[in-house]
Amino acid sequence: MSQKSTPWLPPELVEHILRDLWAAPQPPHERTILFTTLCKVNRMWLGLFLRVAMRDVHVPCPLSAPDFLRLLPERAICQGEGDLYTAEATALVSKLCRSLTFHVDGGAPAGADAGAGITTSEPAIKLYSQTDDAPSAISTVLYMVSTFGYLPHLRRVALHYTDWGYDDLFDQLRLALLPTQATHLGLHYAFRAPALVPLAVYLKTLYTRHRVAHFALPAVRHLSLSGVPAEFAADVLALCPGVETVEMANPARLYVLAPLPPSVRTLVLCAPGRTLDREQMHWWMLTAAMEGKLFHPDARGRIVVRAGTPDPVAWTESKRFCKRFGVELVYERDESCCIP
Repeated sequence: MSQKSTPWLPPELVEHILRDLWAAPQPPHERTILFTTLCKVNRMWLGLFLRVAMRDVHVPCPLSAPDFLRLLPERAICQGEGDLYTAEATALVSKLCRSLTFHVDGGAPAGADAGAGITTSEPAIKLYSQTDDAPSAISTVLYMVSTFGYLPHLRRVALHYTDWGYDDLFDQLRLALLPTQATHLGLHYAFRAPALVPLAVYLKTLYTRHRVAHFALPAVRHLSLSGVPAEFAADVLALCPGVETVEMANPARLYVLAPLPPSVRTLVLCAPGRTLDREQMHWWMLTAAMEGKLFHPDARGRIVVRAGTPDPVAWTESKRFCKRFGVELVYERDESCCIP
C-alpha cells in the first residue's frame, strides 16, 4: 500500500502568493491577523513571509513604532538575543526594507491596538490627539531612520489617514525628517462612515493654506495624493521643489496648483470608474489651470488621465486646448482606482 505524500509547493511560489496577499489593500486589523497567522505556520513560511513583510513595512499594523525600531540591527544588538521572529526580522529589515506605510485611524480609541479593529461608537473626524500613538509613530520612526542612517534601501513612504483632519501633517511637522533616500511620497485620506462624508466635504472647504513652510522635502521625486482638497495639494507641492511626477485621485480645481514646481514634467489624474463624463472633466477646470501656467514653459508638460472611457467630445476639446499651451494630454484606460 503506497503512502500518501503531503502536497508541496516550491518556496518561490509560496513567496509569490505571500507577496500578493501582503500587497492587497486591507484594513489594519485584517493585516494584523494575516501577519500573526502567517508567522505561525512553520519556519519556512516565517522566513519567506518576513522577506515580504520587512520589504514593505506597515506601522502600526501589525508593528507599533517601538516594535519596528527594535528590529533595526544596531538596536537589536544592544537588546540581546530575542525570539526566532526577532532574529529573522532583524536580519532582513535593514537589507530589504524599501517602503514604510503609516496608518492613522481616527475611528480607533486612543491607546487601542491599531490592529484590533475596534472603532469608536459614534463616527467622528479627529483633528488632533495628544494620546494617540499612531500619528506620533510617523515622527518617531522617520526621526530614527533619518538621524541614524537606518534603512539605506528605503524609497517609498506613505501616510494613510482615516477619519482624520488635514492639518496634523503640517502642524506637527510629521515629515520634517523624511529620510533623504525616500524619493516616493504618498499622502492618502479616507473617511470610512457614510455619515462623515458631508462633514469631510465641509472640512475640505475650510482648509486654509499654510503660506509659511517650516520644512522642505527636496528628495521627493514622485508624489501621490488622494482624498485631499486642491489647497492641501498645493501646500505639499510647495514643500517638494524637485518633484517630477504628481499623481492625484479624483482631482478638482487644478488651477489652485498653478504654477507647479518647475521640475514637474508629468501630472497623473486618476478617475476610477467605467466612464469619464463631461461633468467630471469640467471639475478639473483645465482651462483656468492652463491659463494660470500650470506647467513651467520649459517643462514640456504631460497630463496622463487614467480612467474609464472618456466622453469623446469633451476629451477632444480638452486635448486640443492643452495642445495650445504645449501640454500633451494622454489617456490610459484604467477602471480601477490607481491610488490606494
